[in-house]
Order: sequence, then C-alpha cells, then structure tokens
Amino acid sequence: MNLKNAIVAGSLVWSSAACAGEPDLAAGNLPAVGRGPSVSSALRVPLEGGEVRLYRLPSLEPSAWKLADKLPPLQRAVGADPEQGLVFLLDKKRNVVALDLETRRVRPSLEQVRHATVGPDGALYAVDTSRSVIQLMRRTPVRFRSKLQGTPGELHGTMGGMLVASLRGDEPRVEVLGSDRPPASFDVPGGQQALSFWGDLIAVAADSAVVIYETEGDSDGDRDRLSIPVSGGAKAAMFSPSGHRIYVARASDGLLVLDRVSGQELQEIELPGPAVGLRGDLFGQWVLVRPASGDSAWVVDVGKGGLVGTVDVEWDDDLPAAVAPNTLLTRRAKDVVAVDLGAAGFPVRGTARDAAGDTWLPITWHPAQEQGIPVNADSAALAAAADSAGRAAAVYLQVSSSQNPVWADELSQKLRAAGLPAAVLKPARSDEAFRVVLGPYATREQAEETGRGIGMPSFVVTTQDPQ
Repeated sequence: MNLKNAIVAGSLVWSSAACAGEPDLAAGNLPAVGRGPSVSSALRVPLEGGEVRLYRLPSLEPSAWKLADKLPPLQRAVGADPEQGLVFLLDKKRNVVALDLETRRVRPSLEQVRHATVGPDGALYAVDTSRSVIQLMRRTPVRFRSKLQGTPGELHGTMGGMLVASLRGDEPRVEVLGSDRPPASFDVPGGQQALSFWGDLIAVAADSAVVIYETEGDSDGDRDRLSIPVSGGAKAAMFSPSGHRIYVARASDGLLVLDRVSGQELQEIELPGPAVGLRGDLFGQWVLVRPASGDSAWVVDVGKGGLVGTVDVEWDDDLPAAVAPNTLLTRRAKDVVAVDLGAAGFPVRGTARDAAGDTWLPITWHPAQEQGIPVNADSAALAAAADSAGRAAAVYLQVSSSQNPVWADELSQKLRAAGLPAAVLKPARSDEAFRVVLGPYATREQAEETGRGIGMPSFVVTTQDPQ
C-alpha cells in the first residue's frame, strides 16, 4: 500500500472536484486528458544495488537516462516525490537515500531508519531505531515532538502532515501523531485496512461490515466511525481516489460499490468467484480484483461500470500496477510486461526481459530531453492578455510550483478535466519553476474564495508578481 502513494501525486484533482459538490468523477465521462497522465515511466530498481534503469510506458523501451551513481544494496523502495523529482529508497544499513532524478545522483537523507513511507504530497516519514519520527518535506527535516508508541506493521502519511501507523499486536490498533501533537491510538476490528488517498479516512474490511474511521480526530483517541453492514464476507476494501466511493471484495457474491458518506449500496459488479484483494490506479479508471486463488486479476473498468476481463499476473508488493496510459505492469516468469487494458484481449505492448527480480516503481516523470510536451501558457502570454483587457495585472490562484514540466502539465490537465480554469506559467529562465495556476479572476477576493473551496494549498498571484 505504501507503493500506491508513491506512484503519483497528481490525484489532487479528485479533491478539487469533490469540493465542487460532485459525488464522484466517473472516468468514462472524462475527456481523454483527464483519464490519466499522457506521460509516464517506470523505474527498475535492483535490490542488490547497482544501476537503476528508466523505461518508457507503455512500450517498456529503455530510456537514455542514466544514473551517475550506483545504488547501495537495498531493503526496498519507499516511495517518490514526483514534484521534487526524488525517489526514496531504504538500504540494508537502515539508511534512507534519495535518488535525485534531475541531477542523476544518489544522496543520503536519513540514518538509522526502521520504518518509512511517503505521503500523498511527497513528504517522507521515517521512524528511527529509537521510535522517533522525522518528516522530510521539500528536503527540510522536521522531528516530531512525540515518539511512536507502538510497533508499526504499516505506515501512511496524510495530506495534513500526520503519520498513521497500523500497529502490530494481539489486538488491532491504529496510532496517529503529528509534529506538534501527542500520539493518539484507537482500537479497530480485525481485517484488511485501507487508507483514502489523502489519508484522512481508514476503512477496515471486518467480514460482516466495513468500518470507516477519521484518522485526524481528537488527540484523546476518540474517532468518528461509520459501520456499513456487508453481506458475503468483506475481505478487502479500497477507496476511490476522491474518497467518495468504497469498493469491497467479498468471499461470496460480487464486487460491492458503496457510497462512503451514506453507506448506500451503489452497485454490485458480478465476479467469477470469491475475491481477497483490491488495487486501483490513482485516476479512478481501473480496479484490479485479486481472486482467492490463482495467478490472475479481474479487471473492472469504472467508466463502463463492469468487469471487462481477466489478465494473467503475479501478485507482489509492487506489481501488478495499473498506470497511465491504460497500462498494467506485471511480472510474467522472468520478464516484466506492459499490458494494454484498453484493448480487447489485453495485448502485451512492451516487455522488459529478465527484469522480474527487480523492484518496479511507476512515476510521472521523463528526462527533459525526452519530454516533448506542450506547456499550456506562459507568464508573458498571460500578461499580454491582461494588458489587452485593459487591466494592470491578471489575478490568478497558484496551486503548485515545480521544476518538473511533466508534473506541472499533467496537474494542469487534470484540474481542467475537473472543470477548473487551470494553466501553466512557463518560466522565463531555466532556474525558475513551472507554476500551475487557476484563473484569471476579476478580483483578488474571487481568487481567494476559490482557494478556500478547492481543498489544496494555494495563494493569490498576479502576472506582475516575480516567480
């Protein structure tokens, strides 16, 4: 589940759409640009250390990008911050190292780390050998005031800067803590747990019910909860990217789709047999259902609202993974293949030979020389438009600043697909950032009002503001 958070940070669009009052976005109704990023890659990371390789998707053709440094022997990949162009890895000496995609160097980050995860905003959370928690956000470390009290089986970061730990022990418990607040823990029923993308909700598949908790409740441990009765034996649950729907895999019957707020059953999708696990892409188009037995995945197209076929896979921590564009990455014997989910029969579009022994991490990043993508707008063009309208400056709401033009362009596309007036302000110099903005607005007050409703960090800028 940690790898899921690492794939992309671009799912911010779903929260924006939710604030507009829609119950959810059906992927089948989105324009093409909104059904996932137009550019994506996959990193092949050898756990024994050595050379990292980058592959283009869906062809799985090797990129010319080369890492200048060699990796040390690794325990696992932790996650990625696509906006900053960083991939975090935990080595066998319990050090977190950062692979800087832009400079192609490996940089030490944190030492003596026992557990680590990456949140939806790209922040790294690490628990050291003394159970102290350190958050690394935009390369700035913040040590939490309190230590983690229990031993985590899983860690998850939230968009609100909190760390959520599923604790090991005889009785299931969840512990939540932040940089400036003491840890709080609460009991949960036994069963597979799933977090929403933002980390604000946790769902437990507890056989006869799916129980939902708010993670960022009162510090005394009290949590609002909603218990939704489920027939057929709930084995696994998964939130849609927006958090408005919950998918439930069951020991009998089909895949259940629930409204997270009301608990109402929205749909039941017929499956060939009992299911025990779920995975999805971060744009809400695909749901992969793991059968109770066999090496396969049942593929559900959310836009079409039904099962579209079965594909051969090998279930591991990192793969199979549904990634853009309409691609499933999975191991097959000694190879890793890219399967086209949007075509009849799920044909293979690319193969990486003898690659099954390495860890794979899909990312929305390409080297600059391979990007070749258009940028929606630039500062000079927007300023000219403002001048032609007789205004001294146009007012915009900035929601992102990034050195990665691929990430900026894709976030802009997804925001526009959700009905927001998004554009990218292209930098005038190479050392400046690509800014994703909403607007223009007639007044600063209008921009500020929009900022209060979109559910993501933002601030007002004008075309006269320096970058």
